[in-house]
Amino acid sequence: MLEVREELLTIAEISIGIAGFSGVMAVFLQQGGLHIVDRLRFINLFTTAFSTLVLTFVPIAFSHAGVQGERLWVYSSLVMTFAWALNSSLGARMLPYLREHVSHSLTLPRTAIIAPGVLNLVAQVLNVGGWFWEPGFLAYLFGLIVYMYAAGLMFVYVVLFRPHE
Repeated sequence: MLEVREELLTIAEISIGIAGFSGVMAVFLQQGGLHIVDRLRFINLFTTAFSTLVLTFVPIAFSHAGVQGERLWVYSSLVMTFAWALNSSLGARMLPYLREHVSHSLTLPRTAIIAPGVLNLVAQVLNVGGWFWEPGFLAYLFGLIVYMYAAGLMFVYVVLFRPHE
């Protein structure tokens, strides 16, 4: 059985909290009318938090399917790399709306999300290939933490930077 199950389940609980809170916030903002930028941000925030939740269960599912040892983390990192690509494409599609409707420099917030995401991608690819270290839990854990960081940063971004009409 998977040795790091408790750590993964703790991350799952945190991601459920972030996703749930974003849903509650969306309902309250809907009362005053939700700008298209807010809708896109909440979709991105929820998708990132929900991805974190799903990714915490990937190694557990592989473990139940009989995948053990290094292969467990190789397969899990492959799934995370695919999820990163999907989430990145969603975020990239949101940028034109932000440029049009939010009047501030996006350089710092974009860098604060993109840089850790690229580091995560590198860590997962290295974990899959077994380069520099044997595939293991720490690289995967780093990826989950980056996902949680991105969701938290997106939440702060939604609250602080309001779209203008």
